[in-house]
Amino acid sequence: MKKSLTFIFAAALLVSCQQEENEATTPANSRITISPIITRATEVNFETGDKIGVTITQNGDFVYAENKLMTYNDGVFAGDLLWYPEGNDKSQIVAYYPYKEGNTPASFTVETDQTSGYGASDFMAAKKSDVLPTTNVISMNFKHMFTKLVINVTKEVEANISSIALKGSIPTATLDLSALTVTADANASATSIVAQAVKANETYRAIIVPQTVALTLEVATSDGKTLSQKLTSTTLAQGGQYSVNIRVLPDDIEVKLSGDIENWTDEGEIGADNEIPFEEHLDQNYFLYDNVKYKTVTFSNGTTWMAEPLCYLPKGYTPSTDPTADSHIWYPYEIVNNVAVAITDESAINELGYLYDLQAALGGKEITENNLKDFEGAQGICPKGWHIPTQMEYFNLVGKSNNDEDGNTPADGDKALFYDAIYDGAKVLSLHNAGFNYQFSGVRMVANFASTPSYQKTVISSTTSTITEWIGKPALNYYMTSTPYKAILNANNELTNIQFFALMSTFTSKYLEGRLTLGYISTKSGMQLRCVRDQAGN
Repeated sequence: MKKSLTFIFAAALLVSCQQEENEATTPANSRITISPIITRATEVNFETGDKIGVTITQNGDFVYAENKLMTYNDGVFAGDLLWYPEGNDKSQIVAYYPYKEGNTPASFTVETDQTSGYGASDFMAAKKSDVLPTTNVISMNFKHMFTKLVINVTKEVEANISSIALKGSIPTATLDLSALTVTADANASATSIVAQAVKANETYRAIIVPQTVALTLEVATSDGKTLSQKLTSTTLAQGGQYSVNIRVLPDDIEVKLSGDIENWTDEGEIGADNEIPFEEHLDQNYFLYDNVKYKTVTFSNGTTWMAEPLCYLPKGYTPSTDPTADSHIWYPYEIVNNVAVAITDESAINELGYLYDLQAALGGKEITENNLKDFEGAQGICPKGWHIPTQMEYFNLVGKSNNDEDGNTPADGDKALFYDAIYDGAKVLSLHNAGFNYQFSGVRMVANFASTPSYQKTVISSTTSTITEWIGKPALNYYMTSTPYKAILNANNELTNIQFFALMSTFTSKYLEGRLTLGYISTKSGMQLRCVRDQAGN
């Protein structure tokens, strides 16, 4: 069915005036005709050739006609169906669109690709009771039985939008046409529905089966990126229209609860669901974050840490195997014959985590020379109640740090939990054996904003470590903090780098068990992230 954006005002008004409950009966075998009126709609007209199925039940129980075909022409639906001879017997008429051959359908499935199948997905139905045979056409009010989503896009990228999909809904409905109700088929599998472009890069629409669902909105762009956002769980009303208003950013989709509704029925907006599943089980030394299990460790100074690297992938980000790519998140790597090779299998990522730059770790917030001091202790992409460690939280473990911008260093380093006077810092092995589970993820190193990034390729060798299982792993590893060092300007007062503190490992013949101290690293470098719990003593 094609639908225009104009109402059939004159025809509908004329028909409704003729229909005052069938004033007179008609001779037997007179042809039945139906005049459709569509309400609660922005697309309202049937067009010539559209087909409906009609069922007539006489006296409440006798099926006089089932799923008879009628075709739209000159403002009415008509076919071969004739009135019954019992002119005083009342009947109920049920009609639906689009027509399906056979018996009256008990189910209906929307098209998964609605770029061309949008109209075929718009299931409509009408019912009228206590109808007597009449020479007049029967006016019937057709209602949209499913749910319409309108996606309004603000595009803030150069690339065009290739497609918008809604993932996670059940596409099949069980129909009760006599009651004009539909329910999602619990036996059907959820799927992805590709929306139709009303105006490319601006407005899209899709029809889905009414249900309670937390949809995932996925936007593909012409530069090969796929951005996704989970929406809030919503009970979608039958015949309702919902608005989803999004901003498409270079690495993200932002969903806002704003904008006017052009309605079937006004059901409001659907927004983003930014709540990431999280469960703490600290009595068993683990938590679940985004359905991934992470071990935890609590030290004698009262601080609780992740005992595994974070491998959470924030929405809108795609990790890269290329350290020169400005992707904000990179895969960990191994070093083979002096070549850094990204490791992409799931088990390795669970063990080594991703390498994040600070912007990704902060949830997409840009760090500038004016705001670099605003993020110390920030939650970022850590679970609720946890945060990106500060310089002092790591210092209280290792006891050694480079000076700050004013030339000062924290006091009482020798009182740090794992401080070793000979190493003048902490031993990697000591922290590892205490349950921290140190992992050698390496580092995506950036010297300054103008330099070419690269994976650091120095390996632990038999001359730099006595720990056999560590030999061949990356020697230089950085663990992120949220504490700034300083912004660096050149002679022309141009920003060339922003550095933050990070926990750094060193392996030499002097530090055979690995040395841990706090140094500086560019915010654009990629490194491992361990979150620490918000609590007294941290």
